[in-house]
Amino acid sequence: MRGVPHMTAEIRREYPEFPIVGVGGVVLRDNMILLVKRRNPPGKGLWAIPGGILRLGETLMEAVKREVREECGIRVEPISLMKVFDVIERDEKGKIRFHYVIVDYLCKVDGEEDIRPGDDVEEVKWVLLDEALNLSLTEGTRSLIEDLRRRLLVVRNSDIEKVLFGAPRGHKHLRGLIFLRNGIVLVFQQAALENIARGVISLITHPKRKALSLRSVRLEDRKEGYAEYQLIEEDVAEEDIIKEITLLLSDK
Repeated sequence: MRGVPHMTAEIRREYPEFPIVGVGGVVLRDNMILLVKRRNPPGKGLWAIPGGILRLGETLMEAVKREVREECGIRVEPISLMKVFDVIERDEKGKIRFHYVIVDYLCKVDGEEDIRPGDDVEEVKWVLLDEALNLSLTEGTRSLIEDLRRRLLVVRNSDIEKVLFGAPRGHKHLRGLIFLRNGIVLVFQQAALENIARGVISLITHPKRKALSLRSVRLEDRKEGYAEYQLIEEDVAEEDIIKEITLLLSDK
C-alpha cells in the first residue's frame, strides 16, 4: 500500500492517535508488476501497489489477499514477507496527518481472472518493471520497484545479443560474457560457470531431482588452482527451493 483508501468511521486515518498497520501486495508476472492509481489521499492520483488497512482479527496475509481482490479483482497467494517500512506525512504546521506501518508481501496470481479497478482506485494495470519508473509513483512504490529492478533480471534468448567464451589475454581461466540487448554485460568467471553447469546437468540427468540450491562458500583449505569461493550445494528441501524460485517467477 502506498496511499490508502479514505478515512472510515472505524479508523481515524487522518491525524490518528496511533500508527495504523497497512499491507501491500507485490504481484509480479512476466517481468511486470501490478499497479493501481490511487483515488484518495495519501497518494491520490499516484500509482502504487495494491493494499490497504489491516482489519481487527485479520492476519496480514488475509489482509493482502482481500485488498488485492477488492482493488484489482483478482485472487493472489502471498508467498513471502518482502518489506516493512513507515509512511509518515505531516501537514504544513508539522502535525502528523498520516502515519502507517506498511507490511509488503510478495504474491503470486491464483487463477486467470482479468484485472478490474475497485472503488478505491481509478485504474489498475500490469506495467513492465523497466517502464514503471516512468509513471507518477508514490515514494514507497518507487523505492520498491528500484529494489526489484536491482534484484530481478529475467533473461530470455530474445534478450541476448551474443555470448562469448574464452580466456582474456594473459589469463588461464575462462570467462563467459553475456551481452544483453539493453546494454548490460554479464561476466562469469570459469569457476562460477563450472559450478552452475554441474548443477544444471545434475538436474537434467537425474530423473527425480526437481531443484537444487548452490551457495557461495569460502574454502579455507582448497586445492592449488581452485578459486577461493565455490558454489556448494546446500542441504535444502526441494519444495523450499521451488517456493523461493516462485517468489519472483511465479508465472515463468
